[in-house]
Amino acid sequence: MNGGIREKDLPEEFATRDYQVLLVADKYQTGFDQPLLHTMYVDKRLGGIQAVQTLSRLNRTHPLKKETFILDFVNDPEEIQKAFKVYFDGATMGEEVDPDRLYQIQNELNEAAIYLDPEVDQFCEIFFAPKQRQSQADHKIMNASIDKAVSRFQDLLKNQEDEAELWRGKVQAFCNLYAFLSQVIPYQDSDLEKLYTYLKHLALKLPKRTSSSGYQFDDEVQLEYYRLQKISEGSISLN
Repeated sequence: MNGGIREKDLPEEFATRDYQVLLVADKYQTGFDQPLLHTMYVDKRLGGIQAVQTLSRLNRTHPLKKETFILDFVNDPEEIQKAFKVYFDGATMGEEVDPDRLYQIQNELNEAAIYLDPEVDQFCEIFFAPKQRQSQADHKIMNASIDKAVSRFQDLLKNQEDEAELWRGKVQAFCNLYAFLSQVIPYQDSDLEKLYTYLKHLALKLPKRTSSSGYQFDDEVQLEYYRLQKISEGSISLN
């Protein structure tokens, strides 16, 4: 039909004016990376990873492409959404995220007085300094500024365990929310960035509660599938 075009030449030929429509059965669900691909007509049942792989052929960006379009004659939108949802990471956020919530959490964290502003400033002054100017003594100072907060948290955990766990949760909430919002909102507030950096390192050193027996997931979670992905290839031999 196509004058004997070799399969490996298809992505290049597809970018020309001569060939702008590609009919496929089971081929090209993976590995067909043509940024100009814009529209897909689907007339077969798709589900699970097959749906994700097939429809994701439209995901490549191109300066001449502002949107994509899929006309599906077979599949229910709910099933497609279910297939994609498996591969979204992290906690689910609501349809709207209030940027002011970030400052509210910041104030609630400050009120607990687990950390003090001079400690955050001291940590960040070293952390954001050029790496070549940092020394082993500087790293000790950074850990010392965190350990002061860890000590206060331990006291709170000993006397008011629930309050301590609530504060821990707010730390995680602040870090998650800032990491998300800072990608789309140009915060001109260096204090937020400093607190985010400090809390990320503090969270790693906070002790766990002792009264809990821990979570047992043996009867609740079962591995049903896994994905093997090649990240890189190269030599590690020493010259």
